[in-house]
Amino acid sequence: MRFARPALLAPAAVALIVLSGCTPDDDDTSAAEPAGSSAPAAATPSAPSLSPAPVGLDDATRTTCTAAEKDITAALKEVAKAEKIGPPAGHSAVSAQYSAGAATMYTHAFTSSDEVNGAVKAVATEMGDLADTWAKAPKKAPSKADLTAAQAKLKTACAAG
Repeated sequence: MRFARPALLAPAAVALIVLSGCTPDDDDTSAAEPAGSSAPAAATPSAPSLSPAPVGLDDATRTTCTAAEKDITAALKEVAKAEKIGPPAGHSAVSAQYSAGAATMYTHAFTSSDEVNGAVKAVATEMGDLADTWAKAPKKAPSKADLTAAQAKLKTACAAG
């Protein structure tokens, strides 16, 4: 009976460890600040340092955009290789490559820019849709027009900075 208690505590310990990572970032101070303290001070000619920063993407989002573009290029190269296999095995290979590309895209969907996040998710969705289409073994290659449009949307969102 002595050994039963530690075994019962193990799932609770695992849950505690997992949930401990679900706290807000230390950088997220917006919830802890009083309502009036977050307003920027008015810029005066004698205090140029108080002027607001120019609007655009932060460095982390720009880095994410660059990584996303590289991952899209890499995924499409792998798709092209898989397409050369030909049917029927090629259908599964192409589907798998699009699925892998979509999964990779979702890792880039957490930036400070809602526009970039939406564009990354759109690319991932289109890759997922193509994966599903290829998994059904189509008679001819499906159109990539929606994926191309999603890529253009991402490029535009990333150029906003």
